[in-house]
Amino acid sequence: MPTALISVFNKDCIEDFAQRLVAMGWNIVSSGGTARALQEANIPVTDVAEITGQAAVLGHRVVTLAEEVHGGLLATEEQRAELEDLGWPWIDLCCVDFYPLGEAVDEPNATTESVIENTDIGGPTMVRSAAKGRRIVVVHPDDREPVLNWIEAGQPNAEETIRRLAAKAELIVANYVMTSAEFHLGELDPADIWT
Repeated sequence: MPTALISVFNKDCIEDFAQRLVAMGWNIVSSGGTARALQEANIPVTDVAEITGQAAVLGHRVVTLAEEVHGGLLATEEQRAELEDLGWPWIDLCCVDFYPLGEAVDEPNATTESVIENTDIGGPTMVRSAAKGRRIVVVHPDDREPVLNWIEAGQPNAEETIRRLAAKAELIVANYVMTSAEFHLGELDPADIWT
């Protein structure tokens, strides 16, 4: 039975996304507010804490930065037996988006503290693990429906589609990180940070 990891800031229609996966026989793993939203919609969901054995800590700053999660995203086919021995789930799909860093940076009264609080670490890390592990990775909300339709159609041209989704995910992460870098640079020339 395939497993989807869903952890999103933008929860528009996320219940429908998860419900369609469940209807196709998928397990759902989630965390925090996403897990609560799915539970409230009566969608069966396993909290990430059940997999990691660790509840969210440090004011929810550390939730998904766990080897049980990243192992499930990064393991190769040749490592499935090791993953099973460890008791970690193979994660087939990663639907994750990020805290709204761009909006935080664009706030007229933005401060270093307010931007840091809206800087996502776990989300981009999971997305990069999923991309490297060649899982189905869905970062942009507009891709949720097309990916569901593709899965329902039997995942034609799977290698090409997964590669395209991985490339898009990496680009989104790169843009996100660049937004953070540009904010923290301020008026500095990038060359000046090394001198």
